[in-house]
Amino acid sequence: MASPQERHYKLALVVDDSVMQCKVLGVLLKEEGYRVFTANDGARGVDMYIKYQPDLVLMDINMPVMNGYEAARKIKSLSKNTLAPLIFITSMDTDQAFIESIEAGGDGILVRPFSPEVFKAKIKSIQRISDLYAQVKSLQQAQQQDAELAEQLMSGVIESRNFALDRIDILKKPAELFSGDIQLTAQCPNGDVNVLLGDFTGHGLRSSIGAIPLAETFRVMTKKGFSLFEIIVQMNNQLYDLLPSDLFLAAGFVSISSSDATAYVFNAGLPDTYVYDQLGEIKHKIVSTHPPLGVIQSLLPGSKLDVVSVAPTDSVLLLSDGIIEAGNHGGEMYGIERFEQAAKLGVTNQTLGETVLYDVEQFCQGALQEDDISLISVPCGDWVKPVAVNLPPAAKPAPYGTFVELPESGALWQWNIILSGEKLAKVNPIPIAMSFIQEVEGGGEQWQNLFTILTELFVNALDHGVLGLDSSLKKEAEGFALYFHEREKRLQQLTDGTVELSLSYYQLAGSGRMDIVIKDSGKGFDHKAFLEKISTEQEVEMALSGRGIILVSQLCDQLDYRKGGSEVTASYLLS
Repeated sequence: MASPQERHYKLALVVDDSVMQCKVLGVLLKEEGYRVFTANDGARGVDMYIKYQPDLVLMDINMPVMNGYEAARKIKSLSKNTLAPLIFITSMDTDQAFIESIEAGGDGILVRPFSPEVFKAKIKSIQRISDLYAQVKSLQQAQQQDAELAEQLMSGVIESRNFALDRIDILKKPAELFSGDIQLTAQCPNGDVNVLLGDFTGHGLRSSIGAIPLAETFRVMTKKGFSLFEIIVQMNNQLYDLLPSDLFLAAGFVSISSSDATAYVFNAGLPDTYVYDQLGEIKHKIVSTHPPLGVIQSLLPGSKLDVVSVAPTDSVLLLSDGIIEAGNHGGEMYGIERFEQAAKLGVTNQTLGETVLYDVEQFCQGALQEDDISLISVPCGDWVKPVAVNLPPAAKPAPYGTFVELPESGALWQWNIILSGEKLAKVNPIPIAMSFIQEVEGGGEQWQNLFTILTELFVNALDHGVLGLDSSLKKEAEGFALYFHEREKRLQQLTDGTVELSLSYYQLAGSGRMDIVIKDSGKGFDHKAFLEKISTEQEVEMALSGRGIILVSQLCDQLDYRKGGSEVTASYLLS
């Protein structure tokens, strides 16, 4: 027997102990295009329902062996995934009979006597509902298949490419098959770690249509060395252009710099972001200071990153509101206080995700989960491998020796950019330079050292040469935040000043050489004074600033500061 989905005709089952009634109803049903089977008691009716899976059941109430109420209950229990319309046909014209018919699972009742026209109208009505139910069911199945495909895409393509999955603790529990939350992690060329927790409006498949372009933007810009704030600006523009007006993204961003012992945070619509120490004590709470991304075309004026100092044993926690707003059967929300208590226990036991999820589930006691649940915990230490430092510099003839010029005409190509005034505050030339280099010479890990060199030398020229910032601001742990805020303040006020960056690439036998020249219009970077301050390896290890320029000196074949430090020339050999 073909299933209801496979056959091209409709089947009806008439269950009545009266042979005459079965014949009368059978004739009327055939006039409506049904093929008809009959049974003369409830038990036989259940057996025939299992065998033929009819599209319609007509059921008498008073029958031998098994009455119509019991037979209806059994049939409905066998047809949980289909509507299986069932109409009671009876002469019992009482309220009690009507109530018991509905409670037994009946979808309608017809009381004799009735005309053939009334009977056929009732059949058409119930069949119309049945057809609509089948259409809805079909749409649900298609939606389920789409959601399963999207979930495979999200898990297998997007989130499987996340960085350091063995160290970054990610908890994800969707309210439906497909979560509207997105968790992304990626490593910057300088070793810093960028993390994003995003919570799209609502949940399910529709809520995450922006996930794929979002993930690509986050990863590509992080890989190219754009700053976290530049990534946020670009993602807000992208989401504003792509998403419908009722869909947006609450998001928390964190960039952790182990070398600076600093975390940079931007909270746009998520619950507070936390920094916990290893004892489970809260060191920082970073509140949301911006609407979710995609709501407005540009970030609010004055938007900026929160900068907090962190220790290697600290961890940064981001969470979605699905945790805070999880409810129990009494209508009570889980709330911030319960989360902080559970998080403290989880941090100290190093079981954060498990502990928080267990506590939430104990609180909810099986109540319906109405929103996606996400939690990310990122350790703050050991993201950059230690660098061997060969000091004192005075004992090292290179890279601080005389710079050996190569014939200008020997360069395979040259690239130059000059930024002045407010453009210095808005444009980061290093990702632009790296994109050009990789476009010309191809990609590869060999460019990571060059990125570090360019970034360090450019930042020194801008910060110390043009902005006049003093590195001594960083000497205390909290000094990085102070330094960062002072830098942002001076950049916003910047109206003059110039930094010029020039690259020249030479082809050598079996290798290559990149010459870098950076000039600033200010007083330059006083590297001699810096070297005098740091004279021992121990001091370098302890210092909270200046390690970058020492790393550059190790990476470069030659490094030469001129004109009081306002011009630096470096040479980097490629294997």
